[in-house]
Amino acid sequence: MKPKIILPALCILTLATVLSAVAISRHNQSNGSPAARQRTFQVHGQILAVDGAAKTVRIAHEAIPDYMPAMTMPFPVKTGETLSGLTPGENVQFELDVTESDSWISHIERIAGDSPTETASSQTPVASVQDYVTERIQVGEVVPDFGLIDQDGHAIRLSDYRGKVVVFTFIYTRCPLPNFCPLMSRYFADLQERFSKEFANKYQLLSITMDPAFDRPEVLKDYAARYGASDKDWSFATGNAGQISFVAGLMGLYYAPENGLISHDFRTVLVGPDGRLVHLWKSNEWTPYEVERMVRETLTESKVVALK
Repeated sequence: MKPKIILPALCILTLATVLSAVAISRHNQSNGSPAARQRTFQVHGQILAVDGAAKTVRIAHEAIPDYMPAMTMPFPVKTGETLSGLTPGENVQFELDVTESDSWISHIERIAGDSPTETASSQTPVASVQDYVTERIQVGEVVPDFGLIDQDGHAIRLSDYRGKVVVFTFIYTRCPLPNFCPLMSRYFADLQERFSKEFANKYQLLSITMDPAFDRPEVLKDYAARYGASDKDWSFATGNAGQISFVAGLMGLYYAPENGLISHDFRTVLVGPDGRLVHLWKSNEWTPYEVERMVRETLTESKVVALK
């Protein structure tokens, strides 16, 4: 083969080899990075409640070394079959998988013949959770006014936003599970982006802490900055224990301090421009698109009523 032909052929072969190596490297990184970020914990606990429809199981669990203290939490599962045959009162061992944005029980099994798990969490009666299941405010009723303190230390009231739709949820800044409070805050950041384009000056987002002793205004301000919250349309609120308990009680939210953290359920609330409860989400299964659609419908209906 002539030298003039050999040189270009070698260049092409070298380039092909380099591109192939880059592609393989990217493929390996793509396949390997999720596994590198995922952690799996072996946990013991006692079942307090099973909700097959919501695919959650509430467990009073022992401390998870290097991750969480003993707590009582509703853990999600990927499929309802994972919960098949489980009943409250049983002691179990389960695998908790945690990634940067999600957590779930991937495997759970009974511990035969074991005595009840003795943890601070397991001493919480099931009734203390069930007492909160039924919200006091029903759809269509006016939500009683309440007062809180925002991230700038200013007093705010629900009535300040009359004439706008209000979407509020409950979080606390130290929440360790990525699909609990951090998920709600990521969803609210998404809502802020959507609403600012379609409903400018017609909405208010409100994140209310369940941990007022720690989540002082300056703490909430730093937390708000993490999620790109606009001071104009998205407020983070705290207050004294009585104020937080009043708002949580209106919506049937269960929350309780446990070993430095907060055991809690979910409540996300949509209030119409007239101050009436439009919808209440009791889990973290809602999507920003779903809320956006419901806000659009609410504002349209409000406009129609105003024109009559």
